[in-house]
Order: sequence, then C-alpha cells, then structure tokens
Amino acid sequence: APAFDLPDPPGLLIVPPGGSPTIGSEEIDGASYTVQRHEFSVFARTAGVQTIPPLTARFHFKRNPLDTDILAAMVNTDAVSFTAQLPPGAEKFGNVISARHLQVVESWKPESDQAKAGDAFTRTITYTAPEVPAMLFPPFPADQIDGLGIYPNPPEVRDHSERGELTGQRRDSITYVCKRPGQYRIPAVRMTWWDLDTRQLRTIELPERTLAVAANPGFAAAPTGAEVRHKWMPELKLLGDWAVTLAAAAFLFLSWRLVGQRILAFFRPVHLAPLNPVQQPKLKR
Repeated sequence: APAFDLPDPPGLLIVPPGGSPTIGSEEIDGASYTVQRHEFSVFARTAGVQTIPPLTARFHFKRNPLDTDILAAMVNTDAVSFTAQLPPGAEKFGNVISARHLQVVESWKPESDQAKAGDAFTRTITYTAPEVPAMLFPPFPADQIDGLGIYPNPPEVRDHSERGELTGQRRDSITYVCKRPGQYRIPAVRMTWWDLDTRQLRTIELPERTLAVAANPGFAAAPTGAEVRHKWMPELKLLGDWAVTLAAAAFLFLSWRLVGQRILAFFRPVHLAPLNPVQQPKLKR
C-alpha cells in the first residue's frame, strides 16, 4: 500500500483516505496498468483563495508480475488552488461549519438544579455530523463565573469511517464546582451552522441553566474578593508601614552619602606646604 506525506497548509485541513482504495486498470500505449484510486477530503477553515500543496506518494512496484525485484518509487502531485466562500448571511458569525444532519447533545450529571457548597456538576456536550472530521468542531466555551470553579477536561475527538463514509464526533466535558452559596446563572450558548441539504443557516441553542447552591456547614466556602481584602487589611497596612520606614531610611542614607561627606570635608584640617622649606645639607664625598 502506498504511503502519503501530507502537507499542513494554513487554513486547510487535509484528511487522509479512509478504508481501501478503489482498484481498477488502465491501458496506456499498449501497456496495461493497475490503478489505485485514493480520495482525500479537504476542508477550508477560512474563506478566500486556498492552495493545496503537492502531495508526495511513496510506493513499491514490479515491472512485470513475475519479477522478483521490487522497486521503490516516489511521485508528487501538482498543486491545486480553489476559492472558499462563506455561506450567504454567515459573515457576522465568523467561521461556520457546513454539514448535513449536525447534532449537538447536552447532558448534566446530576440533573438537579439544587446543590450545596462543595457539590460538583459535570456538563457534557457532544457534536456529531457525517462527512465532517471531528477536528473541525469548535471547542465549547467555558467562561469563568464568580463563585463556581469551572474546569474543562481534554476533549474526546473521534473520526469513524464505515464503507468510506466519515463521521466526526467531538465530546467536551466541563466540571462545575460550587464554591459558596448563592444563585448562579450559566448563560445559554448558540451555535450557527450551514445546512448543506436545505442551503440555509441553522442555529442550535443550549438553554440557560440556574444553580441554586445552599450553605454546607461541612464545607469551607471560598471567600469572596471583599472578604479576602478585609481579612488581609491589617497585614497589608503593617507591610505598607514597613515599606514607608525602609524607604525613609534609604533616603536618609543616600542623603548622608551625598551631603554629609561634603560637610565633613569642610571641617577637615588642610595641610599647606611650608613657606620656608628647610633644605637638607648636602654631603661631601
């Protein structure tokens, strides 16, 4: 079987062939050749002119069926360019997935909206669509909410091929931990996609969810920002006083180095050269 060296051009996703190639034969100049047809799927991530760089195929062959020598060969395809366009009306949505029968399923464990501080919820969102590789599905947004710990887990990305038909699936899982009592609103999420069958934009909406979190005496609730500031205010004030004292000491030290040395120099005695130096007698030899 041949091996392919696939490039990774920006703005494109190239999916290697799945399953077995289509086998055929072709006659060229009186010689019969066995032909293998491999199909690649190319998906544009952005609109505009896109270029597929040359692909490299490496394989082995025999010049004649009865030959014992196996020869290695390598060929390159030509570059191919095309223009990708956004679906009509999708300009304000950015990148939009084009698919057929796109499904988005959401589940919560536990399903109850009532909780106590310290409880955890797991939210799972699963995207599934035929003829769409899982890498094209967007990551699910997990914005921070004050009072809730939000911890996204690594996504599960799977591509399944059956009889040459690709089905992509991405599963995102997010854990919400209730840090303290209160009412917490998890906003709704909307996903717009292009339906290839009906040739129109569709929107899938995951509804808003509200969690009512009660106090839990056995759980040490996370303090709010105001509580943290109030708790550490005396220590911060003491630290500030020390900082002011050290700054004043440093200022006095530098001032003494610059000014005090000059003052001391003014009071030091100055030794002048004698007006009538005593000449030393010369020795006669």
